[in-house]
Amino acid sequence: MSRISVRLAGDGTHAVIEGKDPVVSGLTLDEAENYLTFMRASARVRRTRRLPEALRRRGERPA
Repeated sequence: MSRISVRLAGDGTHAVIEGKDPVVSGLTLDEAENYLTFMRASARVRRTRRLPEALRRRGERPA
């Protein structure tokens, strides 16, 4: 997973950056932090949903 962070944009607003690419910009600091929190939580949910399937596949492999 890429690093996700909030950075100050050149025009005095804030941007959410994933890796080296801006995801969204033109936000207040509070809006950017809320967006960042949402992105991290949604990534965590995606990983959690994949876990049971990965464990099931792992159990089906022949020894």
